[in-house]
Amino acid sequence: MALRKGSLFALLTAACLLTACRGCAPPEAEEEIDQDATPEELGVSHVSATDRELSRDTGDLDAIAERGTLRVLVASAEESFLPRSGTPASLDREMVRELAGRRDLDVQFILVPEHDSLIPMLLEGVGDLVAAQLTVTESRKEDVAFTWPLHSADEIVVGKKGEEGLPSKPEELSGRKVHVRAGSAYAETLAELAKETAPDLELVPVEEHLDTETIVYEVTTGKRPLTVVDSHLLTAIEAYNPNVERLFTIKEGRDIAWAVRPNNPDLKAAVDAYLIEKALTADAKTLFTGDLEEIKERGRLRVLTRNNPVTYFLHRGSPMGFDYTLAKMLADSLDVRLEMVVPPSRDLLIPWLLEGRGDVVAASLTVTPEREEQVSFSRPYLLVDELLVGKAGGPDIDSIESLEGLEIHVRRSSSYFETLSELSADIDGIRIVEAPEELETERLIDMVGQGEIPFTVADTHILQVELTYRDDVAPLLVLTGEPGAEPPTESQVGVSGSKKIAFAVRGDNPDLLDTIDGFVRRTYRGVEYNMARNRYFRHHRRISGTGGVRAGDDGRLSPYDELIESYSRKYGLDWRLMAALAYQESRFDPNAESWVGAQGLFQVMPATGRMLGFTNLRDPAKGTHAGIMYMHRRLAGMDSRISFEERVRFAMAGYNCGIGHVYDARRLAAAKGWDPDRWFDNVERAMLLLMEPRYHRQARHGYVRGTEPVNYVASIQNRYGSYVQLLAEHSSADE
Repeated sequence: MALRKGSLFALLTAACLLTACRGCAPPEAEEEIDQDATPEELGVSHVSATDRELSRDTGDLDAIAERGTLRVLVASAEESFLPRSGTPASLDREMVRELAGRRDLDVQFILVPEHDSLIPMLLEGVGDLVAAQLTVTESRKEDVAFTWPLHSADEIVVGKKGEEGLPSKPEELSGRKVHVRAGSAYAETLAELAKETAPDLELVPVEEHLDTETIVYEVTTGKRPLTVVDSHLLTAIEAYNPNVERLFTIKEGRDIAWAVRPNNPDLKAAVDAYLIEKALTADAKTLFTGDLEEIKERGRLRVLTRNNPVTYFLHRGSPMGFDYTLAKMLADSLDVRLEMVVPPSRDLLIPWLLEGRGDVVAASLTVTPEREEQVSFSRPYLLVDELLVGKAGGPDIDSIESLEGLEIHVRRSSSYFETLSELSADIDGIRIVEAPEELETERLIDMVGQGEIPFTVADTHILQVELTYRDDVAPLLVLTGEPGAEPPTESQVGVSGSKKIAFAVRGDNPDLLDTIDGFVRRTYRGVEYNMARNRYFRHHRRISGTGGVRAGDDGRLSPYDELIESYSRKYGLDWRLMAALAYQESRFDPNAESWVGAQGLFQVMPATGRMLGFTNLRDPAKGTHAGIMYMHRRLAGMDSRISFEERVRFAMAGYNCGIGHVYDARRLAAAKGWDPDRWFDNVERAMLLLMEPRYHRQARHGYVRGTEPVNYVASIQNRYGSYVQLLAEHSSADE
């Protein structure tokens, strides 16, 4: 029965899907947080200050060492930006992890929902350190001890680009409204400005839970007229939001720092010593062409890459991608911080490297003679062939000669263009159509599947990833090596082929090249390498099989109905909806594990499980408890101004792909004139657009395979409707 837009889903409200979503604290988890987790693992997990009763401890460094955990208070955004060139928040967290690791401490990030609660919670002992890009002000120095500054920033007034009548100097703020949080340093600066320079300036306070990036976004959409942002954060925002306009500076040289309690001098001394040692140079726009020694001195490796489903992307808030994984392993081997840099189009990868905007390219870049004239390539970390890709079930293309008369779409800067150009010298009639440079190969494959273009070319590993999701395209012909040969089997993907994929460095960086060659030599075909290759290129990402029992047999939906019903009742959720979600996630298989490592009936990520207080997610009871608790959190965090049934749909989408991508889709929907508070036919349409570069380049969380959450929400809603009807029929039969 199709209930995609039907009225049955409205029964969620009547069925008490959520009895008291806001204001009810979730029950305590049954296990303690795993203190054996690595700082890196805990770095992508957080504990919300509103989720559970947190202990209070105001002890100094010796007490922290005895506890074994450094508790760090941060702003409440649950998922960071997609790091394109080192956002302030992501740099803060990376440094905190490094600081803690040097002292053999785990890290617990505690999310604080209201910005003006950061310092009070620090003083209460909820955390040990505030790492939230605090501006050093005289009033704050009365309450906390600031560390050495992380950097110095200017406070800049911003507006919507292209807006008429924008102010051009501080005096012109008189009579205008500027929106900032009342508890922010910006409010202090504006108050001073109103006294001295712009007497009729009106400071409009915004909600304390809104982060500065969100306020800036609302300015660029016309919801607010003006706001203030520090130059360091503004640089990160400009990487993806082209609609923000820098107007003028109202305060220069404001120190940005971390904060500790005044009665914790040993902790402050340890943090200060670390910051001095790091000698932070966080300006991502600084051009730098130094070799390995200079990179180690800077303490960071800048990797130029692309935001796509093979190379680098966010999934449920965690950075992923095959090239990203290798780059992270390389940075760890050098004992430096990894910084991902994403140019706006693929043809800029090598120019940006040569300019000094990055140190190495890791973007599934094929070694070609033309590219070798510009850069030096490492030993290959993948061997691939180039495949002609057409629509599944289309005409057979069984020889190179069959290319005659075909229209094939590829980017001019790609190695595919070179291959086709060489083949066209011997075969008449090949029509090479230049695709826009901003289109990734995955998007061209999608266009083939949708029937928008007839053919394209893809590397074997890129096509293999697509084939784990879709069955509307097919490899038709090998174009390289032995043209016309059979496409490689799944087990051969990445380790056989005539084309080399490698890291690229500048030609005058021989030490870096030698080190990367050694890294590849040690890593290639090793355990970690094979795990990454299997994860990204060989694991099917769709769950097959039926699993469990047929819904409705003897009034049961699964072997775990009692568990699901019990924990659903505990969190005020409809157990039939949670059963539909569990089926979609695992087919009721408690031993299921996804390609990214999610486990159990509800496919909870291990790091998320630890954050919630669970370790053995394959145990049906614990996996069920963790999944339902997490869904409760997703739903409780939704904007209460949205209608309830739409909040449920958004929460389900967030459970699938990460709530950050849902926020991006809502923003895009609003920009398109669609309703950002409705999922079907509105936000779901925007979610699909986030697969296209022209949209995900301007999204805070970057690329998302939008078909997944779209199909996920529709499938769960349909299954939920079926469960409601089947159980009602069984109940009537019993009567």
